[in-house]
Amino acid sequence: MRTLIFNATKAAAKIKGHLMHAVRIFKETAEVADRLAPFGVTAEEFYSVIEAVVAARNDVVAADARTAGGSKAYFAGVRHTRFLFLPKGWDMDSTNGVESVVHRESGISIVYQSVDQACVGIRGPQAISGKGPASEAVIKEAQGGLFKDAELPEVAPEKIAELNRSVWFLCVSVNDQDPDDVRAELSLPASIDGGNFKGFLERIFVVRSGDWKSRGPVAKRPDDGDPYEFSIARK
Repeated sequence: MRTLIFNATKAAAKIKGHLMHAVRIFKETAEVADRLAPFGVTAEEFYSVIEAVVAARNDVVAADARTAGGSKAYFAGVRHTRFLFLPKGWDMDSTNGVESVVHRESGISIVYQSVDQACVGIRGPQAISGKGPASEAVIKEAQGGLFKDAELPEVAPEKIAELNRSVWFLCVSVNDQDPDDVRAELSLPASIDGGNFKGFLERIFVVRSGDWKSRGPVAKRPDDGDPYEFSIARK
């Protein structure tokens, strides 16, 4: 699970005059496949999760609450991320109310997140609903120990590989004005500040601009009543 391959684009951004942590962006098909291999998943497998998110988001009527589409999308994202990873030996986790899947051996966690725009190289995605203190704490306890704010933004790949724990986010964006503009990335945030992501260490573009429109048939998603047996950790 910990073999890392870095053939990615490096980028750094300035926000309000501060140099943000350098990010490694994996966007070409071959490098994305290589980088996803330690997770035991392919880019194509994420399409079943995103199909469920889009379907849930659209399953609203005019009489529903304004936030109904976003809430349904989040619930579907959490559910189907678990449907994808639990058969691969991952576990459910809800520590401090942060819903995720976790690979116990590697210490990797994955959290579903709806964002404004995924897979835009010049800026990182921002959570639509913002992030609370619980998410801020889990990131700080995991990859937050890699650096201090006063240090240079560069984080060596081997330092990420040596992490005992890391918290990744499956960031999915859906453009309300264009049904073909659906994107997703699996990304490792540097921190949360002011209620949202502040910089990323790595970003893996799994569904890039144009991919959704050109996608082929997606494997059948598990139904809600499928006979999964889950174990869940709540702390």
